[in-house]
Amino acid sequence: MITAQDNNQILGAEFEIMDNRLTIPLIQAARGIAVVLVMLFHTSQLAQKYFHINFLAVSGMDRSGGYAYFFVLTGFLMFTLYHRHFGKAHMWGTFMLKRLLRIYPLYWLVNAAVIPIYFLVPAFGNGYETKPLEIITSLLLLPYSQVPILGVAWSLIYVVFFYLIFSLLFVLNKKTILALFSLWLLIVGFINCGWIHMKDNAWLHFLFDGMHLQFVLGMLIAWTIRRFNLGKGGYSLAAGLMVFPVVWVLRYIDPTFAYPNVLYTIGSSLVLLGIGSMRSVAPPWLGFAQFLGNASYSILLTSLGFLSVSLKLAKAAHLDVWCGPTITTVLCFTIALLLCCIFYWYVERPLVQRLKSMTAAPVYSASTTR
Repeated sequence: MITAQDNNQILGAEFEIMDNRLTIPLIQAARGIAVVLVMLFHTSQLAQKYFHINFLAVSGMDRSGGYAYFFVLTGFLMFTLYHRHFGKAHMWGTFMLKRLLRIYPLYWLVNAAVIPIYFLVPAFGNGYETKPLEIITSLLLLPYSQVPILGVAWSLIYVVFFYLIFSLLFVLNKKTILALFSLWLLIVGFINCGWIHMKDNAWLHFLFDGMHLQFVLGMLIAWTIRRFNLGKGGYSLAAGLMVFPVVWVLRYIDPTFAYPNVLYTIGSSLVLLGIGSMRSVAPPWLGFAQFLGNASYSILLTSLGFLSVSLKLAKAAHLDVWCGPTITTVLCFTIALLLCCIFYWYVERPLVQRLKSMTAAPVYSASTTR
């Protein structure tokens, strides 16, 4: 017999599923826009190197804010998708298997194409790309004194670590989790305020890096949206979107501006707070942005390589002399983005589907269960 409480839980789950179906397309569209921003900043930095132009006037800026959005979004999505399973120890293995299979196989595949290049043409690298220890730490996404051989993968080290920390929510009780998280966050806060000084150790610096707070903030936003009725969210979304160009202008005026990542984090939080509070279907014109959001992992892993190759070829062909450096850069960006999308469609997408089919639980017919 279904009680009123059971019925309310069922209805709550159905409403949450419906809300997620409305929210996820908007999140994917925002993810697509964010990854293109990251790619544009990489394009500007490479255009400065090859053509000596400040493409979009952002070549001197360190980051676009896209990574901050990805980190906050990761915390938001993990809480949204898995909060109902907290305290269920049997979910730990399933969660970690899904998350690690989503990260490592494609990452290793890209590295299998990139690492041999440094053996063939060592001048392309910084000198450590062919050393066994650096290769192992890069492939395993372990914290190290050097950035990974695939440079953009520095962010994946943080993501994998967050998955490990997040997985504790399945196996530890609430009091233990609260105590551990509070102590960890307290130490992170003290270090970033300069009240605690650490030894020069790559693992310690990583463990207590303030960037981990972005994942936790994403979880808090997801919890807040579930706990409180925040309205339509349009104002929050608009305010969050405005933060990014404001920071870019401030960074352009003053390259030494000290708090871009803090503001990027605030902007990302407002964007997700707005999107998570909205209950409207994504408009059709966001379809391409949603596709780019689906392809964001492929774009993240391969865009720098495709950009570098296309710009090198354009430089060798003197295309910048014929078309001008700006038009050449736009053309190379477009070609690289197209190649990233092709890689997603013909490599990542089939790979993910294959891995899902291999790890899916077997379905038994009625005759086999009698």
